[in-house]
Amino acid sequence: MAALCSFIYMFMEEEINLQPENLEPSKPEVMLPPVIKVTDLALILGKPVTEVIHYLLKNGVLVTLNDNIDFDTSAIVADDFGFKAKLAAADTVTEEEAAEASTAELVPRAPVVTIMGHVDHGKTSLLDYIRKTKVAEKESGGITQHMGSYQVEITLKGAESKKSVVKGGDSSTPLRSAQDDFAKRKITFLDTPGHEAFGSIRAQGTKVTDIVILVVAAEEGVKPQTIEAIDLARAANVPMIVAVTKIDRPGANIEKVKQELAAQNILTEAWGGKVPLVGVSAKTGEGIDELLELISLTADMAELKAPVTGMAKGVIIEAQQDIKVGQLATVIVKSGTLKVGNVFVSGSVHGKVRAMYDHTGKRVDKALPSMPVRIVGFMDAPQVGEMLSVMNDEKTARQLAASRKVAASRKLTGGKADFGALIEQMKIDQGGNLNVVVKADVQGSLQAITGALSALKTSRGNGINIISEGAGNISESDILTAQGGNAFVVGFKVETLPGAAKMAKKEGTNILSYDIIYNLTDDLGKLLVKAGGIERRETIETTGTVLKVFMSTAKSKIIGVKVGK
Repeated sequence: MAALCSFIYMFMEEEINLQPENLEPSKPEVMLPPVIKVTDLALILGKPVTEVIHYLLKNGVLVTLNDNIDFDTSAIVADDFGFKAKLAAADTVTEEEAAEASTAELVPRAPVVTIMGHVDHGKTSLLDYIRKTKVAEKESGGITQHMGSYQVEITLKGAESKKSVVKGGDSSTPLRSAQDDFAKRKITFLDTPGHEAFGSIRAQGTKVTDIVILVVAAEEGVKPQTIEAIDLARAANVPMIVAVTKIDRPGANIEKVKQELAAQNILTEAWGGKVPLVGVSAKTGEGIDELLELISLTADMAELKAPVTGMAKGVIIEAQQDIKVGQLATVIVKSGTLKVGNVFVSGSVHGKVRAMYDHTGKRVDKALPSMPVRIVGFMDAPQVGEMLSVMNDEKTARQLAASRKVAASRKLTGGKADFGALIEQMKIDQGGNLNVVVKADVQGSLQAITGALSALKTSRGNGINIISEGAGNISESDILTAQGGNAFVVGFKVETLPGAAKMAKKEGTNILSYDIIYNLTDDLGKLLVKAGGIERRETIETTGTVLKVFMSTAKSKIIGVKVGK
């Protein structure tokens, strides 16, 4: 009797060994804070402070005994001295900043809205209509130059006994009470190159967008980039509003749009879901006011607030070079008040605010939370998605920028991230789950892979979360989606396009490529085990009797079997 067994692999963590060549030698761990003095770092590592300073100087970081360096730099120093650095779970702010934060008064702020959707579905036309009709009249001169973000001011007209009806939408929702009659509200729109900018900002781990407007043309319905936008919005975990555009066209079919959205698990309110939908026309203006009120209502429910005092922080959403004034960047202020004269650091770039301009091109002296401003004063080109933080003095900003530059350089030359690093990332960022973007050569392979991956579960409830899937080669949009969702990319019989490979290397996004489905599912099962730790179970599904051996070699046999009950 020979048992015909099929195994459900619930591997025990200690029994599974990934490829030895992919795992780093074990190093003693040290806990390091986000910012540390050079002398304190030397003490933790048990090295002479002169040796640590010499190492930093050799790598282009000019420091003294009492200077601070950031975690990325101190982690590199620790690694080269034989230690594995981990970010301490302590508070990431100084005592002075903590005191400021505890006493800072939180005030309501404008929502930051990103409009996304398929190409030629009316995103630009919708933004242009809002910009031209809703920019405050007192701002004479209008928009003088393109800027990556702008604010509009709307007047909300409530009614005590009436309800505002969302035209072309799903329900009659009371948007305001009588007490809110003619209240003025501001909304900040991101007007950057769509999905790429949104994904780049998400890749930095920075949340800027409060609400996503998903634009779908009424006559065309859901398209590939619509699905991409849905994936990005889900990864960002922000509220979504569907704006069905071009409802003035003869072929407009809002019901078809709702049906196609439902196929993507986006249930609008008419279909029993929670996603609002409103029909709009950038040609006639129909539905635009209702959309703006719906945005304001969604923002009110989220109770968006931020402090206006303390060290200002913002996010870079656009950067460009100007032949007259040098490097420019558009920033949305997240907290505090950004002022002309502030010294700042953004990633590995530092500078001083020499001038600020609002979205109309008007020169301003300060910017409050959610306000977009264009800043002059960067020493080099900042990276989109990086945080901009005001510092106490120029020396501190310069040193911090220099140390981050060295850390960034080491990341770029460090090669592709290995399985060991991937496992650690999963434990920290994904709680033991796997977030993946799956690309396959054909739809049939894709369905087989996603079905197999979705079935992989652990006894602790960990599993594989497929945040995006599709047929075709791995592109830059796949890398952006992976970055936005703390995921990695899995490819089956596909190529990685040059631009995507370059972006993945720069941002440290893992790409795993396979030609055999079994190898793909086996590797991801092992990764899932290492991240979550689970038990092994073996199930005998049936037994059989060997009746005849047809051919036998040293390595294999062909047998005939009668399967038992």
